[in-house]
Amino acid sequence: MGSCCWSCPDDDGPVANNQGNYQAVTMTRQQLEASVEVTTPQPMVKSGKIYVKDNLLFVSDVNKGFHIYAYNDAGTPNEIAFLKVPGATDLAVRGTTLYINQATDLVTMVYANNTVTVVKRNANVFPQKQAPDWSWASLQENEIIIDWIPL
Repeated sequence: MGSCCWSCPDDDGPVANNQGNYQAVTMTRQQLEASVEVTTPQPMVKSGKIYVKDNLLFVSDVNKGFHIYAYNDAGTPNEIAFLKVPGATDLAVRGTTLYINQATDLVTMVYANNTVTVVKRNANVFPQKQAPDWSWASLQENEIIIDWIPL
């Protein structure tokens, strides 16, 4: 059964049908839930919000994840890892626990020693991402929009 969604940009997955100037980039629920991982530092594509916690600096790369820097010296932050979270745009930190919006889900994870453990996932807390021009996509029941890309 298809549904009509209003949805926003990334290039990590298949592209759904488009009826405007943007195309939806989608993942299945299973792909989304398996997509969180810590990798080596990556080039910044589209920087977003910044969060500092103790000696760590997190910089959002919109709809891709978070660049993690050692922030012992404010004058020389050193990128140590990239936390890949397709569809993510924001996070909150309490202790070593990260709370991240990943597309439609609220994901709780623990980050320590360059590893991440997903503790809990609350599915469908947030609506599907909206395209900047209100383009829409026909989605299958288990498809989630992680980004919108311009045509």
